[in-house]
Amino acid sequence: MVINNLIALDKNSCLKSEKLKLESEWEKFIFGNHNTPIIRPLMFDSWQRCLNHGISPLQSKTSINLSEEQIKEYKITDPVFRIFKPVLTRLKDLYMDSGHLITFCNPSGDIVYLDGDLSLMLKAEDMNFVPGSSWAENLAGTNAIGTAIATGFPIQVFAGEHFCQEVQKWTCSAAPIRDPATQKVMGVIDLTGLWAVNDPYFLSVVTSAAADINRILFNQLKMERFNLLEYYQSQTISRRTFSHLVVLDRGWKVIKASPFLYEQGLIDSNHFLVGVPSLSLSLTLKTHWELEHSKGIWRFELTPYIYGGVPIGAVVQAIPPIITNGKNISLAGNNSNPRVMDGTPPLLSNINNGRLIPDFNHKDRVEVKKTFNNEGFYKAFFDHNPDGIFSCDLQANVLEANPALERMLGYSVKELQQLPVESLYLPEYLESGLEYLEKTIKGNPQEYEVAIKHKNGYRADIKVKSFPTIIDNEIVGVYGIVKDITKDKQMEADLQLTKQQLDLFLKNTVDTITIFDLQLNVIKVNEAFEKVFGWTEQEVIGRRVPIIPDFLVEQYTENLRNMMNNRYIMTFETIRQRKDGSLIDVRSFVSPIVNANGNVTAFVSIIRDITEHKRMEEALKESEKRLRTLINAMPDIVIFKDGEGRWLEANDHALKIFQFENVPYRGKKDSELAVYKESYRDTLTFCEKSDQEAWKNGRETRTEEVMMQHDGKSVIFDVIKVPIFYPDGRRKGLLIIGRDITELKQTEELLRKSEKLAVVGQLSAGIAHEIRNPLTSLKGFLSLMQSSIAKKDDWYLDVMVSEINRIDSITNQFMAVAKPQAVTIQLQNLKELIQQVLVVVYPEATMNNIQIFIEAEDDIPLIQCEVNQLKQVFINILKNSIEAMRSGGGILVQIKKLDQNRVLIRCIDKGCGIPQERIPHLGEPFYSLKEKGTGLGLMMSYKIIEEHQGKITIESELNKGTIVDVILPIPPL
Repeated sequence: MVINNLIALDKNSCLKSEKLKLESEWEKFIFGNHNTPIIRPLMFDSWQRCLNHGISPLQSKTSINLSEEQIKEYKITDPVFRIFKPVLTRLKDLYMDSGHLITFCNPSGDIVYLDGDLSLMLKAEDMNFVPGSSWAENLAGTNAIGTAIATGFPIQVFAGEHFCQEVQKWTCSAAPIRDPATQKVMGVIDLTGLWAVNDPYFLSVVTSAAADINRILFNQLKMERFNLLEYYQSQTISRRTFSHLVVLDRGWKVIKASPFLYEQGLIDSNHFLVGVPSLSLSLTLKTHWELEHSKGIWRFELTPYIYGGVPIGAVVQAIPPIITNGKNISLAGNNSNPRVMDGTPPLLSNINNGRLIPDFNHKDRVEVKKTFNNEGFYKAFFDHNPDGIFSCDLQANVLEANPALERMLGYSVKELQQLPVESLYLPEYLESGLEYLEKTIKGNPQEYEVAIKHKNGYRADIKVKSFPTIIDNEIVGVYGIVKDITKDKQMEADLQLTKQQLDLFLKNTVDTITIFDLQLNVIKVNEAFEKVFGWTEQEVIGRRVPIIPDFLVEQYTENLRNMMNNRYIMTFETIRQRKDGSLIDVRSFVSPIVNANGNVTAFVSIIRDITEHKRMEEALKESEKRLRTLINAMPDIVIFKDGEGRWLEANDHALKIFQFENVPYRGKKDSELAVYKESYRDTLTFCEKSDQEAWKNGRETRTEEVMMQHDGKSVIFDVIKVPIFYPDGRRKGLLIIGRDITELKQTEELLRKSEKLAVVGQLSAGIAHEIRNPLTSLKGFLSLMQSSIAKKDDWYLDVMVSEINRIDSITNQFMAVAKPQAVTIQLQNLKELIQQVLVVVYPEATMNNIQIFIEAEDDIPLIQCEVNQLKQVFINILKNSIEAMRSGGGILVQIKKLDQNRVLIRCIDKGCGIPQERIPHLGEPFYSLKEKGTGLGLMMSYKIIEEHQGKITIESELNKGTIVDVILPIPPL
């Protein structure tokens, strides 16, 4: 229920239900039902005016009418704002924590003062409720500020009573302030808060504040009138006997006059002078007008009365018709309309001539009367003041400047006196600077900021307070006080940049931001909040924070209470609730907002949805668990090291092999781990060296490493080391996989023996075949010899001897190959080794008409090898070459140094060659080009060379020959 037409609701009303009713009435009105809604008549009238003004009910923001510079100028130049400021400050101290913003607007409805809780101010920015914005009814629709100006009454507007929907989140109470002299609205005091804080009490608050200001203004008016009366008394004593005096206040109201003027009817019953041409005439300049009255032409001469630099009224001399006729002044026409004799008051016409400031090159000085009694005192004040001080005449010619201003501008007084004033301003400040100067000349003190050019050429920002120089109630010049604010301007620019960055962050961050008061009522949320939680801003403004699940409310409230008492910030992971009831994992950052008095007034909460992060984290943990299970199930050694060789992870098999089950291995190098198990010191030291080799190679490295077990047995591991690098080339990590190949090695050894057995088998078959024929011959010849032995038959005996020798040669070859060989690694001269091999194959080469040549460089270093194994490799290679050259020829064996780390043994024959499609298969078991070959010989040759860290390559072309390259490493010194 509404108590009166000015209050929105009484204190017992249910705000939420009333809000819904008003919104329903508003919707009916907006959609064309213009019957009188169930609202206050004042609100209905305002809605009608808004329609007439063409205001859109869906308008979300009002316009900005004043710039920051204009607001500053208003605060400085408006003489009564200094009266308002203490009242506004008191309101802020008393009601800042009430959920309201304290606002003062100029007569046009533009905000020139706004203060209050920072979080609430941020929320108010959504509708442009900021300094400089206009809340006049014809621009912003129904609101307390605009409606108070339009009606002239204090008013409270609640939620749906606002004409524009965006403003319906708010409630506001405003009271106009009137000038007691003119009765014009001078401004509006307003308290604005979210709709949930509505209370009729706040209308009484602003009304009381407006009444306080009106009392101050009335007392000031009384003081002004007292000063005017004193001045009237002084003028009455010295005035001419033929004229009559009238004293006017700022509202042009007569406060004292000659009784004769009342008798003549020149002052009406409301105490206003009859026939004043216009109440808009300035009280700062002398002027005069004439009025035709019953007995002739009256002449009125107005002289402003300026007190403390401010015009507070005027004294008018009224000259009767007899005197004016005696002066032969031209009469007015036959109407009673008054007229100003000059188109422009004399003083103004002298200095304007169509421009803001007249000819600055005209250096005529106006002599100012000296009024100081203590010249030394004022000279010291002028000379030693840290702020710059200047004075100039009405043509803006500099008369004086103190040393501080000389330092500030870089010019001496004499130089300033010769300079045109426009040359000091930077181009972008020239027009405004001259405007301020003109306003001061017209009698209005100014405070403004401009940028000037120092004599040395650099920019200097200055703040100027300028005042008219008044002598005998006449403005004769301007003086001013100047401060250097260059550093302040830079700080202001930095602050503005910070604010822009903050606004950009609020609009573009993916994190939700919520600002709420001490009762957990939402003040502001950003767009990310709507996307993450599903509530629109309008749904949550003024309500308790809805995202906290019921089972966490008590804990959250306790956390906020502790934050408020201890002034600390909290960061934690928790659960929050969406509009659809679903729960999400979040990381929350909560900070208290503290006002100027150090009191917590609100909280800001920044929340990041980490549901997907949590899901990925759980999936990663599960994947890591599966991977660890897999790695631990492997029978191989798996070790991860960092870029410095420190152990990071190792599977169970690796820990078991090294007996590190109870050793804190993480973060330690191999050499450091050797302390825990001395029996593995040699192995770990070798591992550390091979790690460096892998890093040096920069690619996957494969080696065989022998590890002595605690039982004295040796185990052979096939170790693969994979270095991992960062994109910039820095070492990141090392993956080591080692497989026990001890049994495989034993199998290979057996395979070697099997090959030898196969060779032996082949030789045995050959021997058997070769023995069979000679024996048959021997038997035949022996039988012949038995019957008759003649000398001519001696060649039979020679054949028998030859066959026997052949049997002997084959037997010797078979025994040499079949003989078991001991594995012994030693340094060996390659040239000597090849020569020893040639001794073995020489008989077969000779029988096939083949010669073998050796070309060896002189500086071939010794290599580490198992001599018998390498002999077997080169025997196999040379035998293959011999068998490929059925027509005889030459085989060339070259030995040379390939580079600093490798040596090359090359065998070149001119045999039948190998088809290209068969070369990739060479070295496979049981793959041979020979009719009775097994392929095991070349396979074992490949394996032997690999064990020696070398490799075999074969190039061949049919009917041209074959080149076999054997590359072996040179051992380090």
